[in-house]
Parts: sequence; structure tokens; C-alpha cells
Amino acid sequence: MSTTPRASHRARAEATCLHASVGSLTRYGEPAKYQGGLYRIADNTYAWLVPNGSWGETNLGLIDCRGTSVMIDTGWDLRCTREMLNACQDITDRSPIDQVINTHADGDHCWGNQLFRDRHIIATHACIHQMHHMQPRALSALYHGSLILRHVNVAGIDQFGHYMHEMFRPYDFSGIRITSPDHGFSVSKTLCINGVDIVITEVGPGHTDGDAVVHVPARRVAYAGDILFVGVTPVMWSGPIEKLVAGLEFLQTLDVDIIVPGHGPLATQADVQHVLDYWHFVHEAMAQRFKQGMGPTQAARDVIFSPAFQQAPWAQWDSPERLVTSAHTLYRHWGAPAFNLPGKLGQMNLLRQQAMLAFELPHATPRVMRHP
Repeated sequence: MSTTPRASHRARAEATCLHASVGSLTRYGEPAKYQGGLYRIADNTYAWLVPNGSWGETNLGLIDCRGTSVMIDTGWDLRCTREMLNACQDITDRSPIDQVINTHADGDHCWGNQLFRDRHIIATHACIHQMHHMQPRALSALYHGSLILRHVNVAGIDQFGHYMHEMFRPYDFSGIRITSPDHGFSVSKTLCINGVDIVITEVGPGHTDGDAVVHVPARRVAYAGDILFVGVTPVMWSGPIEKLVAGLEFLQTLDVDIIVPGHGPLATQADVQHVLDYWHFVHEAMAQRFKQGMGPTQAARDVIFSPAFQQAPWAQWDSPERLVTSAHTLYRHWGAPAFNLPGKLGQMNLLRQQAMLAFELPHATPRVMRHP
């Protein structure tokens, strides 16, 4: 049973910022909607928040188990990961990080793993299998190549170049060596460390193939990874949507006061319901257009510009154009003919279509992604 909304909101309000991040702007130059930095969210339990939760603005976690600590996820590059480690050094000096849990295989949650290559790193088997699906050197090449693409005014390639260049601008992918977890599990795993139970539950495939939720029952905290975005448009790379919805419904069964989303501010069960409402809306709206014979990109655009979407709360969420990716995932699971190229070329083409839609949304954030 979940905790009451009033108690949950009070607990979030009482979270204490121990080390505030510097400046009032995000990595993308947006005004920060909430204070970033290291928060104590329960007894000896911490969250590293990065406003406003856009691309790579990833939340991390730390659980102090009285003499040893467990880190939840690592950053998109080594600098971002070290920034968090520097902020929590007082904690890790007395309780060194001996284990890391990766909630899934997206690079912004695991490419800092190499800083912990001599520690135990835990993830689902499906996460480990997917860990090498994208290489840091490929993103470095795309970042530098996007400078040329910005001048190719054909088929939205210039918009794609701008979109990708600005997405990667805050990060440095050089020198990153993907470090896979050395311990995998399926379904669930419980760590008991100095009397502290940490329950890891596999909820994927959904956002990715190997999503997991980390729950600390005694401290009434859960780390949701990227099945939960708050104030930021979620994306479904893997699906099916039924599994992603089931993961969110699993979150609702946890008796917690605070949920740390993969992106966005500290969350409550009300935030989980908002994301569920989004997916239910998307599922129904896309299914209608699928039956009408629309392709996935056209359907995503039609949904975003519909009055029903524009009047909904999620119209104000960061990066609404991500619906293009989720639409293609939905269509794939519905058995639609391929609307995209295979492999990496298909992934780039999908992001090109996403970038073109982003340029039609001049008021969406982060603005730098869509303003040449």
C-alpha cells in the first residue's frame, strides 16, 4: 500500500539540500526550476538532483549502510560522475562506496561505471546484455560531425545536426570505457548490508530492455530509474507499453515517502500517477491514429498538436518531441511494417524526425535544442 499524499508531500518538503550545485542555470542554459545538488531524503539516504532533468541531466543516489555505501547509477561522462562524488565525499570518507547498482543501460546512467571498476556493479541480466548498444566514441563522432550537418539544408539534416550538437554540448565522451556490471540478476535481488535491506526489482523491458527499481523499505525511499520522469517527457525505447505501465503501477504499491526519478525533481506517488496518465493518453491517442493508417511520426505530430494534448499538463513538460520515438516503439509492438531503417542508421533517422518536430515547437524546452 502506498503512503498518503499528504505524508508524502511533507516528506519531500523536508528533504534537506546538503550541497547545492553552483549557479541558477541548467547545463542547457535554462533557468533551474528547482535547486540541484546533494539531498538527504531519509536517514543516511541521499539523492543527487540535476535540474531540469533533460538529456543527461540525470539523478543519482547514495545509500549509506553504516560503514559502506551503495551508489545508484553513474553519470553520462566522468566529469558529471565526479561532480556528484565530490559533493558526497564527507559521507563516502566514512562509508566508502563498495557497490554500484545500474537501473538500466542508457549511457547517462552507467558511463561513469569505470570510476568503480574495482567495486561490485549490479544490474539485471537484460541491462548487462544491452550495455554496449551505444558507444561513447560514436557520440563523440556525432557531436563533431553535427557541426557539418548543421549546414546541410536538406530533409531536416541541418535541424538534426543542431539538435544533436546541442544535446551533447555539455558532455565529454572522450576517455570513457564502458564498464559492464560484474553481477547480474533476473526478477529480483535483495542486498542486506549491515542490517539495511535494499530490494532491486526488475520491471523491464519498458523504457529499456533491463529496467530496475531500487527500494529501501526501512527508509521509505525508492529509486525509479527512467521508468519515471517528472516534468520531463518520458520515452519508451524498448516497450511494450503494457510492461512500462506495469512498472509504474509497481512503484505505486511501494510504501514510500519519496521516489527519486531518473530525471526531474523528487517525486511522490502523485507524480507517478501523472506519468501513468500520460502513457494511458498516448496509448489511446496513438492507437486511434494507427487504425486510421497514419505512420508513427505523422501520428506523433498529430497528437502533439491536438487540442487534447495542448490542454493537458504534459504539454508543458520538457522535450515533448520524444513522442516520436515512443510512437515508433508502439507501432513496432503492434506489428506495423517497418517505418524506419534498421540498426544505428534507423536510430539516427528517428532522431532526425524527432529534431524536425522539435523545431516546430518553439516554446518547448530546453530552447537551445531548437533555436539555431
